[in-house]
Amino acid sequence: MDFSEISARFRKKREENAPPPPAERNFAEIHALRARVLGVLLRDARTASELSAADLAAALGVPEATLLAWELGEQAPSLPQLELIAYKLNLPISHFFGTQMLERKHQRDLSVPPQEYTLLRQRVIGIRLSLARREARLSLEELAKLSGTDAETLSAYEFGQAPVPFPQLASLAMALRKAPSYFLEDVGQLGEWLALQEMYDRFCQLPEEIRAFVSQPNSLPYLEIALRLSQLPLSELRAVGEKILDITL
Repeated sequence: MDFSEISARFRKKREENAPPPPAERNFAEIHALRARVLGVLLRDARTASELSAADLAAALGVPEATLLAWELGEQAPSLPQLELIAYKLNLPISHFFGTQMLERKHQRDLSVPPQEYTLLRQRVIGIRLSLARREARLSLEELAKLSGTDAETLSAYEFGQAPVPFPQLASLAMALRKAPSYFLEDVGQLGEWLALQEMYDRFCQLPEEIRAFVSQPNSLPYLEIALRLSQLPLSELRAVGEKILDITL
């Protein structure tokens, strides 16, 4: 048996043991499913706040038919529109990233013009999308293929010429290895409120004993020490750790 035959046998063996190629993802089906889940969450949040579809649509500056289409999963709002809904219904934006229904909540008045807010945020999201794509070293065509869209539509998203429906934005975020929160509003009154709601939501997810410790006023000095330690360069932090070991040994 010569070397070429041995090589051919090894190659055949590798091919037989190779894992099957990943199944091609049906993005249309994924986006439709996400839109239906989001619609259920939207309707649940609205009804829990005892707000009619007409009133919420008016607050958002969209036709009632559009809001009902969102709730039925036939269409999907963009992230800026979701931010306005979260603010109006006094909910953390991350509520719409999951599947958990909620109990009765209290709505709040919108203090920003919804159309102006949506258009401005649309452009900001486009800029962040473009920056993230360049950071990932992906062309428009490559990202379009990874997220189930087309290059022309993706270009319109990046230039802020079209709103990104949230299910599609979730696929783009996944393809870019970013959390959906990367695209969130982070300035102004609404941005501060969204950030505060997210911090509170993360606090509620901490273990009970940690929440109890953080909530105690006499724990503040320990928290301040932890904050200072977290800001130290790694070399200095290592030196502190060595000194603590010296004391305890």
